[in-house]
Amino acid sequence: MARSERMLAAVLVGFVVLVSGSVFAGCATAPAPDSGQAIYTRYCATCHQGDGNGIENAFPPIRETEWANGDKGRLIRLVLYGMQGPIEVKGKTYNNAMTPHGFLSDEQVAAVLTFVRSSFGNDADAVMPDEVARVRAQEGERGLFLSQELMTRTGIPEADSP
Repeated sequence: MARSERMLAAVLVGFVVLVSGSVFAGCATAPAPDSGQAIYTRYCATCHQGDGNGIENAFPPIRETEWANGDKGRLIRLVLYGMQGPIEVKGKTYNNAMTPHGFLSDEQVAAVLTFVRSSFGNDADAVMPDEVARVRAQEGERGLFLSQELMTRTGIPEADSP
């Protein structure tokens, strides 16, 4: 094979690899826009990171923590209304504000919290949209929770409760 033929063959092989890689990359399963994973990536991963380990001395981990695996009502309140003040997670103190995400729909909050509670080594039950709606209705319009206050705000109101 002549040198020019080898070069042409190499270019063609490179082109085929490039095109097939692009085609297959386009076929890779990406999370649906409103999936818990997609919502987490868009709104949560900047602080809590893609692996759930947080940013040391800035934003707490959500991997295998009581916050993620614990009381659903507290976690829903945290996401909807945010929080400020010091908290301890895995023996370390964090003192940054958690941004409220009350603009998310009940379905989106349930999806992202279900994703968090079943990812990063967490193993907790799903959060349902009606649970988010009941917490939202109970709390109404409000500002950030203080961390000490949020520690005592647990549980999900019963359906049809006054």
